[in-house]
Amino acid sequence: MFVEIAKTGFNEFYRYIIMMLVIIIAYNLGSLPMLGMLYSAIENDETLGQSDLASFSENPDFTQFGIDANVGFLLLLLTFVAVFIALYFLFPLLHKRPFKTLITWESRIDWSRIFFGFGVWLLIALVMEGILYGMHSENYVLTFNAKSFVPLLLLSLFILPIQTSVEELIFRGYLLQGLSMATKSEIYALFITSIMFGAIHAMNPEIHKFGFFTMQLYYIGAGLFLGIVTLLDNRLELALGIHAATNFVGAVVVGYDGAAIQTSSLFKTSYLNPVVMTCGFYLGACIFLFIAFKKYNWRSIKDLNTTIENHSIK
Repeated sequence: MFVEIAKTGFNEFYRYIIMMLVIIIAYNLGSLPMLGMLYSAIENDETLGQSDLASFSENPDFTQFGIDANVGFLLLLLTFVAVFIALYFLFPLLHKRPFKTLITWESRIDWSRIFFGFGVWLLIALVMEGILYGMHSENYVLTFNAKSFVPLLLLSLFILPIQTSVEELIFRGYLLQGLSMATKSEIYALFITSIMFGAIHAMNPEIHKFGFFTMQLYYIGAGLFLGIVTLLDNRLELALGIHAATNFVGAVVVGYDGAAIQTSSLFKTSYLNPVVMTCGFYLGACIFLFIAFKKYNWRSIKDLNTTIENHSIK
């Protein structure tokens, strides 16, 4: 039903083109406050130059521009707030169906699923991080500062989920539904949106630091995992919770140099093995799928294989 609910609205190709163009425009407009602050910092500090702005894409550390880390984090999140506003108001007008149909086919959004996805994935991520800490504690430094941590926690609880939700609404909601109808295949749509998810992260600083192919295995794998969860659960709420928990850990618990999110997290690590990180993610994904299968009585593996073999929607 999650894919089929898209048929209740208008789905001409040009509508998707318009919506995606508006999303791009909204993202760029939302970036203006951040760019304004960066250019202002360069103008007011003779030690900074255009080369520092160019290197910002590889290491988005706002403190090197004299901007408080939490202020920089907020500026970064505002770009996604702008996209969310554009998507929330324009989507119903353009496609003639309710905004919530990007999340669920039922009459109400199931918030318990969002919290379940967030809580379980947060626990899995913390356990994985704890194992890494036990193996290489010398690479972790406790950087807790209450004055900066409390605002960071509030931003991560109330605004960061907007950023993660925007990505899910676009890729596992809007595009997964649209491509499933266009290709007549949920499986094709799953792979296409996962590759697209990897593509938009191709400019992330992690790519420069750890290598394109290594990190694409992580990003595309994350897209596949979130897409599979969405299709099996026949709704988006679990994926919303999982994505929010992933970025929450990166923003609040453990940060590292070269990450896309640079914050005053509890811990900083000077060493990150991308291969271990990716393998840990895949293991965590399998654990989550096992738990969710049991809790929500999803289709069996046999039913899932049948879906893949048929890979078509009516």
